[in-house]
Amino acid sequence: MPLLYFIVMVGVLVFVHELGHFAWAKVFGVRVLKFSLGFGPRIAGFSRGGTEYVISAFPLGGYVRMLGENPRDEVRARERGQSFAEQSILRRMVIVTGGPMMNLTFPILLYFVVFLGDTALTPATIGVVFPNRPAHGLLEPGDRVVAIDGDPIETFYELARAVESSPGSQLRFTVEREGEQLALDITPVSDVKELPLEMREQVGRIGVMPHHPQAVVGVASAGSPAGASRLRTFDLVVAAAGRPVHSLIDLSRTLEKNRGSMVPLTYLRPTPVQDALGGLVELDVYEPRLAALTPDSGSAPGLERAGVQSADLFISHVTHGSPEHRAGLLPGDRLLELDGRPIQLWATFLQDLRAGRGRKHRLRYLRAGEMREASYALEHRKGVTEHGQVFDRYVVGIRNWVPTAPDPPVPNPNPLLYAVRESFRATTEVVQLTVFSVVRLLQGRLSVKSIGGPLTIFEVAGTAAREGALNYLTLMAFISINLGLINLLPIPLLDGGHLPFFFYEGVARRPVGVKAREYAHIAGFVVLVGLMVLAFKNDIERQWPQIVQLLKGP
Repeated sequence: MPLLYFIVMVGVLVFVHELGHFAWAKVFGVRVLKFSLGFGPRIAGFSRGGTEYVISAFPLGGYVRMLGENPRDEVRARERGQSFAEQSILRRMVIVTGGPMMNLTFPILLYFVVFLGDTALTPATIGVVFPNRPAHGLLEPGDRVVAIDGDPIETFYELARAVESSPGSQLRFTVEREGEQLALDITPVSDVKELPLEMREQVGRIGVMPHHPQAVVGVASAGSPAGASRLRTFDLVVAAAGRPVHSLIDLSRTLEKNRGSMVPLTYLRPTPVQDALGGLVELDVYEPRLAALTPDSGSAPGLERAGVQSADLFISHVTHGSPEHRAGLLPGDRLLELDGRPIQLWATFLQDLRAGRGRKHRLRYLRAGEMREASYALEHRKGVTEHGQVFDRYVVGIRNWVPTAPDPPVPNPNPLLYAVRESFRATTEVVQLTVFSVVRLLQGRLSVKSIGGPLTIFEVAGTAAREGALNYLTLMAFISINLGLINLLPIPLLDGGHLPFFFYEGVARRPVGVKAREYAHIAGFVVLVGLMVLAFKNDIERQWPQIVQLLKGP
């Protein structure tokens, strides 16, 4: 089956490519002698309107043969005006680039089909508000944004688009909070959005996320009501006072109404399984338990009176041998300060850590009620990924554990407009990614090992097809864009290789000589064969690394 998926993908993309050449040739009245899918011996075909349509034995390509495309073609008197060579330079450029341009526009249709399947989206409900960001102190977890600047908002996708496109511009948010509507003015700050291959984009940010932290509790003091009820850090509360708890907000609202009376809790406790699957994986099993929690009375927030915190700032895992491990940090430690500044959210803590890069940090934390301090610098790693991308990064050796969940999805208010908009966005992003990949290769910041060939396409096509039709179409769109851009490279034998000849003809007022063309085609052939050998070598190293190691010897 993978072979069938591979042949279908390559066949469709080759057909689309050659259709671009064919269609523009027909528009300009150029006679097309042959339209071939594949190379080599003919398998099947027919002739119509002076054009031979064939399917050939080897599916890794195809071609459109036009009258007068070869300078040695003989054009009869009755065929004057139908020759490719007789067309203006502009028309020839359009015909030659028609194939790659079809490969660059075809993904818009593929992505449209993919995004048309997004019939339900995440609602515009606030799950997390980042401290010291524009939304801090204005928006609250649980708020539902219903309009921005008077335009109705139903999904978080619409909210994100409005914010990202308005850095530095004040926006009027209409928000529903506990049955009331509020009008809030928030100005997104300009921020840098990190993209693959070290690309960056300036966007607006207000510091919110749509996903709600689940009710994973942190218990900093054994003497608190939570400690007395035998709750532990990382217990997941699923019900309180007989009502389901889906998020920390639900638990907070239940405890907020309590004034010293007992609250029955149902919770799940993650218990590690020793040597799970022979030590191959780390596995926790949830054990259901019950607790009787009696918050203190008073006017403080319910969670505080119960001695319950969010587990967000508690360390759940420390990588063995990391700088954090050597500094003495352990699972269960509660983070307090980084370099003298209070830590309010794990996500911003990570941002501050990485912003300091190799600088030594001072971390204050709490362990069993005792204040402690550690000094360390992040681990620095440099190298090349298995896909050939050069990396230079600082690695954080501790993790937290707070699973999140969005509110139930809402219907996509305008699926057609959404699909059109997202298809253009996705196509543009992949075009940029591919162009930057070539730039990074030339700069030496992306290894030539990232170049893949037919075996890689064969493997990923089969994998994508097994994962579903939408993944298969997404992969087809990605490869189509790469095929289109590669064919625009100014290498003879590729479509883009004709363009330098046309530019020379436009300046010199005469075509490039036959001999010069032939030498250029030989040079182009050598370059393409070299690239194919390199891609095939990379494919073999990825697919069969043991064989490569065996051939290299000890």
